[in-house]
Amino acid sequence: MRGLSLLLVLALLLPACSSEDKGDFVAFCELATEGVGMRPANNEDDLAQLDALEEAAPPEIRDAATTVANASREIEEIESLRELFRKAFALEEAVATARQEIRTYTQHHCL
Repeated sequence: MRGLSLLLVLALLLPACSSEDKGDFVAFCELATEGVGMRPANNEDDLAQLDALEEAAPPEIRDAATTVANASREIEEIESLRELFRKAFALEEAVATARQEIRTYTQHHCL
């Protein structure tokens, strides 16, 4: 009986551990169609919306959302070395490309 309980617990936990983060498609589309990420962040509310956009982004567009969000973050807040490099050396081009990727994704998937 005890072994059966352990198997049941493992069966319930295993899918939760192996599930991939798929983002929140609906929340991402709402934020993206409202224009979040298409303009620089000017205040704490804008930064919070960028964080929400990044968290909600589906995996196929998450890198672009991260690039746009990182453009408004302080250098010490950026965890990815690639994003830190973009911030330091190619920020304008990277952000423009990321914004276009978000626009294209939104047009094809959200509207």
